[in-house]
Amino acid sequence: MRKPISAIVTVMVLCNPLPETLHAQMTGKEEACSSNLSEWSVVARGRMSRERDVRPLQIVRMDNNGEILYACLEAQTTDQLRSAGIEFRRSQLELLVDWGLLEYDGDVETYKTTIHVYGPEKIAEIRSRVRASVEHLAGVLSADLDSLKAYLREFGSEKNMFAVLYAYVLHGYAMDQFSEEIYREPQLSAGHPFWNGFAWALCPATNFPVGNIVFPVEDARFFTVRSNSIEGPGIQQYAELAKDVATDLRVDKQDLKNTFSSCDIFDESGRLTIPVFEGTWAAKLENMARRIYSETVALAESPEVQEILGMSSQAQAAMFIHYEVRYAFLDHLLRSETIQTPIDFENGDRNGPDDIGSLVFLIR
Repeated sequence: MRKPISAIVTVMVLCNPLPETLHAQMTGKEEACSSNLSEWSVVARGRMSRERDVRPLQIVRMDNNGEILYACLEAQTTDQLRSAGIEFRRSQLELLVDWGLLEYDGDVETYKTTIHVYGPEKIAEIRSRVRASVEHLAGVLSADLDSLKAYLREFGSEKNMFAVLYAYVLHGYAMDQFSEEIYREPQLSAGHPFWNGFAWALCPATNFPVGNIVFPVEDARFFTVRSNSIEGPGIQQYAELAKDVATDLRVDKQDLKNTFSSCDIFDESGRLTIPVFEGTWAAKLENMARRIYSETVALAESPEVQEILGMSSQAQAAMFIHYEVRYAFLDHLLRSETIQTPIDFENGDRNGPDDIGSLVFLIR
């Protein structure tokens, strides 16, 4: 177990550098693109109905909806779909229209896919520009990254650097900036009863099997990186933990101590041993995140990228580029061994509950 963050301990041993398969999941593996969008990497963002558990991606993967959506990349009549050998029911088309995944033009009786689709040629051009931006950013931020690594190493928490970058510096800050236009302003209506947003599909796909959740509590935010390759407490338990530790940085409730006892998050007295960023260091992280976000927006607003993406707003283009920058930046740092993976994201048998401590941190 790590010492409390006021103590100095020796450097911890890290996991192996990023495996090639994870590199492919982050940057896209060369492969033939299917004529079925359900086999592509599809991302949907925007306001969702809270009354339904279904999400746009589930609709894309239902029945042969992916084939219909691919066939309708160019506007198609029902006769044209039949001539192309695409099987469908009227109810399927109506469902896809209701979800905003198909657009129906009653004047010419055609259906057209609303998903932005980027195949190998376009995505290669986008990722080439993203890589150049990321390499520039990595150089600009190299001193800050070294400082962060040294700070975490001082407290025996160098393994947490992956989580800090992945969950906040490369994502959490940007999502705060996107929130208003992407998630709050769009309204559900008769024309958009289930979802009001935008979606994109990629081939080759990025499919990094790692996510993150942030739990805002008072003036603090508790972050956790989530992966199917490690078992741990549930979301509600993390929410309760975040609330319990936000003020005094201690786990006081005995039931939470029992739940998280093997997770290397606190010491025997209940005091947190995970990284806590306050004051100057909270500001340093935000400055790093702001610089990356600003570069992301600038790239998204460049005429060349806008022409490639063809999205309806700068915020949409910036969110798309944000995801590409996030993975490319992390991949760059991992491949250069600036940081290393805190757990084995591919082989869950090699991970234990005590690895969870390297996947969480707190900012206040």
